[in-house]
Amino acid sequence: MTDDFADDGTTHPPSTTPTGALAGRRVLVIGASAGIGRSFAAASANQGATVAVSARRRKPLDDLVAAGGAHHVLVGDAAVPADARRVADEAATALGGLDLVMYAAGYGVLQALVDTDPEVWTDVYRVNVVGANLSTAAALPHLGRDGVVAYLSSRTTDDCNALFTSYSASKAALDQCIRAWRVEHPDRRFVRIVMGNCQPTEFSNHMGLDLLGDALTAWGRQAIPGGMMHVDDVGLSMARSLGVILAHPDIDASELRLDARTA
Repeated sequence: MTDDFADDGTTHPPSTTPTGALAGRRVLVIGASAGIGRSFAAASANQGATVAVSARRRKPLDDLVAAGGAHHVLVGDAAVPADARRVADEAATALGGLDLVMYAAGYGVLQALVDTDPEVWTDVYRVNVVGANLSTAAALPHLGRDGVVAYLSSRTTDDCNALFTSYSASKAALDQCIRAWRVEHPDRRFVRIVMGNCQPTEFSNHMGLDLLGDALTAWGRQAIPGGMMHVDDVGLSMARSLGVILAHPDIDASELRLDARTA
């Protein structure tokens, strides 16, 4: 679950006066190499933010900078304490502080409960829960009272998708951690983003496609809605919504829910 890490950052400063919902904001996106994290980073830059991006893989982050979707690259594994601290510290140094941290890293594997594999559960919790907590702890010293830490949670905590329990249980654990961050640090704002289905992403690449047909059949029996949002629409919606939250620091908007319309 680990890659080689690079300590050097790639910087691409904004070239124009920023405009948009996140104009002038300093944003760190963790888990920005693909999917929702990548689209959110690009949308944030488009909405006027200066954006630092982090993930375990460097090339997708460099490509994002080259495409104008971010300004600073920091490679690291959020679930490694030293990496989490370095990423937050170097992002804050590069951006002159932090206004918004988005934890978008996520990992899930299809597996029946009767086939529970401790290594799979450990890896899923490592990415979805431990990394989120380490990243939050590292970022808090750089966030003022008006800043925000946001996390991608999941509709699966309500749906209880068959064959996907390690993932939904990890997101339920993340939700509990978010509540605990709020009570332990009531002077800060922590936003849970409940995410429905979206595409295209790389998420399914790691799920275990041999069980996907069985999973889809089971989810159909459960009557779990199957509508899809486009990942770029999701990224832009989140960027604009979090921009509004940042613009109103005396309002605690603690949850966003994004899902596809089915009718």
